Amino acid sequence: MRRLWWGASHRTRLAVMCLGVVTALVTTAAAGLLDNAQPRQHGDAGLDTAVHRGDSFEVTVHTVSDVDLFEGVEPATGVFFDARVAGLRRIADCWLAESRATAQNLLLGKTVRLTVKKDVDADSNRIAVDVRLPNGEDYARTIVHDGVARADLTSRDELAPVESSARQERRGLWAASCLTNEMPTSSTTTSSSTPTTTTTTSTPEPSTPPPPPPPVTTTTTTTTTPFDEIDNIWPGKICFKEGARRTTSNGEEMVCARNGRNNLRWRRAD
Repeated sequence: MRRLWWGASHRTRLAVMCLGVVTALVTTAAAGLLDNAQPRQHGDAGLDTAVHRGDSFEVTVHTVSDVDLFEGVEPATGVFFDARVAGLRRIADCWLAESRATAQNLLLGKTVRLTVKKDVDADSNRIAVDVRLPNGEDYARTIVHDGVARADLTSRDELAPVESSARQERRGLWAASCLTNEMPTSSTTTSSSTPTTTTTTSTPEPSTPPPPPPPVTTTTTTTTTPFDEIDNIWPGKICFKEGARRTTSNGEEMVCARNGRNNLRWRRAD
């Protein structure tokens, strides 16, 4: 090799050295591109991705795990985030499917703005956030207003009047009797007392037994809370199957369609 190297002309040796430098630069650039092409988990070593209370940034949602849990990637950096929505409480199984369907409709594939409510826990990559939808609305307030989930007042006490309004207007889960502890008692029992009879006789004959007391009569009345209130619909109420048609209690025909904000809502059929 040494003989070949020193036996070659000066121009040949210079060309070989240039080729080596170019090869090293191309290899380094390719490794960098491959590294940047991979989504980076929040908290990876070597990444300046620390977030703190009050930080605000955009994330594109690619997975919705529950009404208050989702995952997404920050478009500007490619950093992956696990997020938990502050101010929401999960609900009973009887409204779970509707709750998750609404979360999918509002979040999946959308680029939303997150505002960090508190620093990331040392043992978890999930951050507590407020979520601003693409149309500018607050996600947690929208969910609670439509009766899709209950409010967690320990983290967002300003949602109390929003939940109270949903209760009074019986929207979503508040019309479905999901929360039995919020509903009136479903049965009552009424019992008649045994009447007391006083009989005065004069010297009864030994062979005639006294008459038996009258039987005790018990009446049980059971009432059930009507469940068809979930079928009550009105213009603007959330729906889950695009194109579905229903008739209101007033006889108006309604259709499930997307509004200007790309949300599924009931509207009057034309």
